[in-house]
Amino acid sequence: MNAIEEIRADIPDFPGCEGEEECRLSDEQVRSYVGERLAALPLDQLSEADKSLYENVLFRCEFMNQEAFRVFDEDRSEGRINAVLQADAALIAAAKKLDPSGPPRDALEAINDAFDYRDAAMLQK
Repeated sequence: MNAIEEIRADIPDFPGCEGEEECRLSDEQVRSYVGERLAALPLDQLSEADKSLYENVLFRCEFMNQEAFRVFDEDRSEGRINAVLQADAALIAAAKKLDPSGPPRDALEAINDAFDYRDAAMLQK
């Protein structure tokens, strides 16, 4: 299964990144998916350190990385598109590890790392 098929298993109407509109919608859908998973966590059960990480990751779900998108839009090559799709698949996989009944620290760190990976994929030369 390739990255876009992996993503579409969780986001069936995921449009991919062929055009600017599609890419922006894809970004929104991936961030929304992660945000919905985060929203299911019981915040009153998080430690202060976990709440801080949670808030950082939630912020990254709410807003696109404008600088990364600018660079990506300037050169949306097939290699960069594939790298971003791989990163999106990794981000969704990380979000799926969130378990409202268990300790979230590892999953929150994995999501944060996946966002870093995604930004790096968009910024790669």
